[in-house]
Amino acid sequence: MVTSPMGILLFVAALFRVIKSPKRTETLTRMVVAFIATLLAICLPAAVLRIGDSEPWGRLTGLVGLLVAVIVGQWHSRSPKASA
Repeated sequence: MVTSPMGILLFVAALFRVIKSPKRTETLTRMVVAFIATLLAICLPAAVLRIGDSEPWGRLTGLVGLLVAVIVGQWHSRSPKASA
């Protein structure tokens, strides 16, 4: 199985967000929660409704989850409360 270049870029961006954040553990926690919530929000309905093949759904869900985690990390580290 080959990892997509977009997945590698999003993973590196997520690591960069955590490293550059003033409150690392809080940012990491929010990113993990966002990732898991995205996985559940996309995978569960697809599995229950049996929409299409499960492997592409899993890959797409992983990429979307990483994207949401990076966005949440960026949003949290740029908020005024995170730097205070």
